[in-house]
Amino acid sequence: MRRTLKLALLALSVWAALAFWNSIKPLPPGTRVASLGVRLDDSQVEVLYDSAARAAILQHELAAVDGAEQIVVIDRSPVARELAQHLLARKRLRPNLKVVLIADPLDESYGGTPAQYLSALEQAGIIVARVRLNRLRDVLPWYSALWRLCVAWWSDPFDETPGAGGVLSKLRMLNHKSDDRRLVVADDGVGGWRSIITAGTRGDTGLELRGGLARDIVASELQIAAWSTGDDRLPSVPPAQGRGLGSIDARFLTEGAIRGALVDAVAAAGGADQIGVSVRALSDRQLIGALVRAAARGVRLQVLLDPEAAPNRAVAAELARDGGQQIEVRWYSPGAVRTPTAFAMIRHRTELWVYLGAADYTRPSLDDCNLDAAIELRLPARAAAARSLAENFATQWASSAVAPGHADESPIAYWRYRLLQAAGLAPF
Repeated sequence: MRRTLKLALLALSVWAALAFWNSIKPLPPGTRVASLGVRLDDSQVEVLYDSAARAAILQHELAAVDGAEQIVVIDRSPVARELAQHLLARKRLRPNLKVVLIADPLDESYGGTPAQYLSALEQAGIIVARVRLNRLRDVLPWYSALWRLCVAWWSDPFDETPGAGGVLSKLRMLNHKSDDRRLVVADDGVGGWRSIITAGTRGDTGLELRGGLARDIVASELQIAAWSTGDDRLPSVPPAQGRGLGSIDARFLTEGAIRGALVDAVAAAGGADQIGVSVRALSDRQLIGALVRAAARGVRLQVLLDPEAAPNRAVAAELARDGGQQIEVRWYSPGAVRTPTAFAMIRHRTELWVYLGAADYTRPSLDDCNLDAAIELRLPARAAAARSLAENFATQWASSAVAPGHADESPIAYWRYRLLQAAGLAPF
C-alpha cells in the first residue's frame, strides 16, 4: 500500500512539475519580437480587402512571389493551391531563389496544408519547416503535461499518415497549439521588399508594406525555421536597412509583445480619444483591465466580438458593468459584415494607432503559447491607409448586431471563465 502511494505521489509530482515547467520555460528564438520602428510614407502602406469578386490578399501574395529574385519567406497554413503553384513555377524559373515555407503541422483532415503540396515543394528544392510546436509554452498545462508523459512519445505529426486523422492526431489537437501567423515576405527584384500580413486566421483584411520592416519579419521567421528543421540551406538574414523616411511609424510584433504594445497604447489614450476593437475572441486579463481603465478616464470604446467564441459573452457583460456608458459592445453578424479581423485602433486627435494581425486577444495568443504576429502602425489621420482602416471599422460597426441579450451577466458564467482560465483548464 505504501509503495503504491509513493508511486502515485511520484507520478503526481512529475505531472505537476512538467505542467509548471512548460508554462514558464524560456521562449525559443524568433518569438515575442518587438522590432525597432521604421518610417514609411503613404505609398508604402496599402490596405487589402478580399471580396466575393476578388481575393485581393492572395493576388498580392502571388505577385510578391512572381517578382522575387533572391528570397521568399512564407508563414501560413493552409497554403493555398495557387500559392503553391506559383512557388513551384518561380523556383523553376529562378533555381537560385531561396524559398522558405514555415507551416503548421496540422493534419490536412483538420484544415492543414495537404501533404502532397508540401512534398511537391520539398522535391522542388523549397525549404519546408513544419513548426515544432512542442517548443512553445502550453495552453493547457495540465492536459499537455499528461499528453507529453503518455502520448507524445509516439505522436509525431511528421510520422503519421497524411489525412488519416487518427486518435493520436486528435489527442494532439487537444493541446490547442498552433502557428497562426499569416505572412508573406519577398524581395521585389529591384532592391526593395514586400511584406504582406493577413488579419485573423480566416480574415479578409490585410496589409502590404514596402520597405525595411521586412528584415525583422524575415529574421524572426528564419529563427523559427532553424529550430523546427535544422536545415543548413536556410538563407542568412537580410542586412539591416535605415530607419527610412515618411510620416508613418511601423513595427513588427509577435506573441506577448503584441499584448505589451496594445496595453501601452490603450494606457496612452485620453478622454478625447476613441478606441475600436474587432476581434474573434477577447479574454486577456491585462488587456481587459486596460480597456476598463481607459473607459474610467473618459475614453469612448467600441468593441466588436464573435458571439460564438468563448468567453465573449461573459467578457461583454464585464465590460458593460465595469465600463459603464463608455464601452459599447456589438456582435459580429455572419453575412452582414466582414469576419472579425484581430484589429484595434486608437483614434487620437491627429493620429491613428492601428494594430492588425492574426492574434486573437486571448491568453494563448498573447501569452506566448501560440505563434502569432501583428503590425503596429502610427499614422497621421489624413493618411490614405488610416482613412481606409477607420472607414472599414465604421462599416463593420454599422452592420453589426447590437443584441445586448448576447452578454451573459450571470455570476456563474463570469466566475467559470475566470477560474478555468486561471487554472489553465480552458483554451482562452
